[in-house]
Amino acid sequence: MEMQIFSSLSDVFSALGIGILFGFFLQKAGVANFRTIKDQLLLKDFTVMKVILTAIATGSFGLFLVREYIGSIEFIISTTTLPAAFFGGCLFGVGMALLGFCPGTCVAALADMSQTAIWGFFGMIIGAFVYSHNAPFIVEKFKPIDAIDKSQITDILPISPWFFIFFLLLVVGLLWSIDIRLTKKTGAQLNDIFLR
Repeated sequence: MEMQIFSSLSDVFSALGIGILFGFFLQKAGVANFRTIKDQLLLKDFTVMKVILTAIATGSFGLFLVREYIGSIEFIISTTTLPAAFFGGCLFGVGMALLGFCPGTCVAALADMSQTAIWGFFGMIIGAFVYSHNAPFIVEKFKPIDAIDKSQITDILPISPWFFIFFLLLVVGLLWSIDIRLTKKTGAQLNDIFLR
């Protein structure tokens, strides 16, 4: 059975356009830079954390706004297993630590002609090829027997999702404002406070 990823040519161009915009914003935020990611892993630069938290907060706000006021949308939460999540997380973490890029930032850095990203891109292509040819074996070994619970926090706790979104936006705003004030006053950044 052949899997069809895109239903039409317009979907291909939409995905390509969104991907280019995503890469542009990654580049502008400075997280498509090897040193920025390496320094985040060494807890020397928290730019990546600030960008990720900002993306999660604004994305959550947008999704729940659409869900609440425009139309009912269903969140798709993928099924996985603890061994698959553990192995995949370890593989992803080791790859990111060695290369200094995640897949998204690697492609964005490739567009910036990064020498390191070229090797990472080839690694992703080879990895996808190896995975696709061994998918039946992998699915059989890691099939979702003890699948992780798909419950959301709001399913477990009797609290509105807006409470969590507001709290996350507050944390993000606080981090950015501290960083901006520190930079203006002392030239130091939030990173320097954590490293003292």
